[in-house]
Amino acid sequence: MVLSGLEDQLAPLRSWLFPRRVYLQLEDQAFTAMVLDGESVAWQERVPLPEGLCVNGEPQAVEALGDLLGDWLVERGFPGARVKAVLPRDATAWRVIEWPDAAWPEHPELVVREQQQELDLPWSLQDADVFLEPLPGAQPRSLLVAVQRSLLEAWIAVCSQAGVALDGVEALQVCLCRAVQQQLGDGVQVVLQLKPDQSWLLALADGEPLGEWSLPPAADRETFASALKGWGQRYAPRAALVVEGDPALAEALGCLISGLASVDGVPALWGLAEAEQRR
Repeated sequence: MVLSGLEDQLAPLRSWLFPRRVYLQLEDQAFTAMVLDGESVAWQERVPLPEGLCVNGEPQAVEALGDLLGDWLVERGFPGARVKAVLPRDATAWRVIEWPDAAWPEHPELVVREQQQELDLPWSLQDADVFLEPLPGAQPRSLLVAVQRSLLEAWIAVCSQAGVALDGVEALQVCLCRAVQQQLGDGVQVVLQLKPDQSWLLALADGEPLGEWSLPPAADRETFASALKGWGQRYAPRAALVVEGDPALAEALGCLISGLASVDGVPALWGLAEAEQRR
């Protein structure tokens, strides 16, 4: 009994001295956290956020968000956690860039910033951090991921207020691609998030990102099916994987449809964790 009581007293101290890795998905509506024990989920939970605390991926009340996050992690036994986060979809912009003249530019980031208007980005790259990752293939291509610097600094401030260390962030789409790659085959494959208020189609070609398209709400079945059919006729996907929503809603694509089977919980968080586990 004495040893048991001592263990209970030491547990909080051990948590502070040896903080656990927490994978965190940030959204306007909620925080979703996951902690792994080996390859098994030790903890996973979603906590809703009060309306207006985060809008379009940007914290509107840093102190309130930080206090909520910090209190939540302490209550669940993860004080001072080391956090890696999936940024909200609206917080990042990404494009697949095919470099002209079949050659890599000497200063690719400078080229991107000079020609950003052609990329049809949702905001200027003037005050953004830009990351370029080479993609395989005969044609020189790169995956561009950009995040607004002020927004990133706001999330760093949220984590500081929460008393946790933010070790890294990734774009939602990149994490989704990584999470489902093992389940996709050759040719054009589709990953679908079918939400009542907004749906998204993420396409990959031979396992590499092709692009992302917004779709009508899944609740508006007729409009949604028409948009999905039009996309399918243009790109002729070989298969589609539904990671959120009813797979039956995707039949208008006209290809093999399946639901997510091997990833338990939130796919983006598994994609985030997988990058670290590969090392």
